[in-house]
Amino acid sequence: MSARGSVTAGRARSSSRDSILDSAGRLFGERGYSSVTVRDIASAAGVSAALVMKLYGSKEKLFAVAKPTEALLTDLDVPVSELGAALVFCVLMRRERGLREPWAMMPCTIQDTPRPEATRAKTRERYLAGTAGLMKDTTPDLRYASTVVALMTGFGEAVRTLGLFDGWDFDELVAHYAAIVQAQIDACQLAGQD
Repeated sequence: MSARGSVTAGRARSSSRDSILDSAGRLFGERGYSSVTVRDIASAAGVSAALVMKLYGSKEKLFAVAKPTEALLTDLDVPVSELGAALVFCVLMRRERGLREPWAMMPCTIQDTPRPEATRAKTRERYLAGTAGLMKDTTPDLRYASTVVALMTGFGEAVRTLGLFDGWDFDELVAHYAAIVQAQIDACQLAGQD
């Protein structure tokens, strides 16, 4: 192989590695370790599963080097009927991975800025607009999205700051708290049908 061919192959391999890591991080962040397959990652990265295995050796080794994406709102791509579970799952996955928790940090971040009122307004708008868009809340006061933001902020604080759910089974906690969040999302869907 010529020097030029070797450089081109190296770039392609580097590009494939980046694509695989990005795809793995996004998928692990969205769905967790056990719900993601090597084939899922390969498909999302546009490469073969064999190349993923050649470059990383195993799903476990890939998981160790991938940086799960911190999906808060914009990266969620789930049906509205599963939104509560996805929101709760993401908080718990960030806890499991030792990643920062935006829901828990939001109140402190607002108070620590030089202009808390302006920051509060921007943050409220971003979180409300994002949540309302995901759950299709078109009420004039965004009452359902407001409730979901309040529930998730409280959950983030309870999980990360207070450690209230430390002894719970992961899946049991997702099901339990997701039902509370999903009740507001479902109520919003019913209100929109009137």
